[in-house]
Amino acid sequence: MSHNRVKILRERRGLTQIELSKISGVSRATIAALETGKRPRIRPSTRTKLARALRVKPRELEGDVSAVQKSQG
Repeated sequence: MSHNRVKILRERRGLTQIELSKISGVSRATIAALETGKRPRIRPSTRTKLARALRVKPRELEGDVSAVQKSQG
């Protein structure tokens, strides 16, 4: 997973880490660790929760970050 992917998708939705945490049920510390690369792997259950909260498919939290940036516009 590209650590910037969560951040890009979160910011696209206009959410702070705290707001995403409340919506997803994933701790803010975990979100921050994923976004900064301190936690390089994402658990399947965490991926599902974040994807649901960000209104994306779980696979969109994986792979090349440039695909997310291009789809922004």
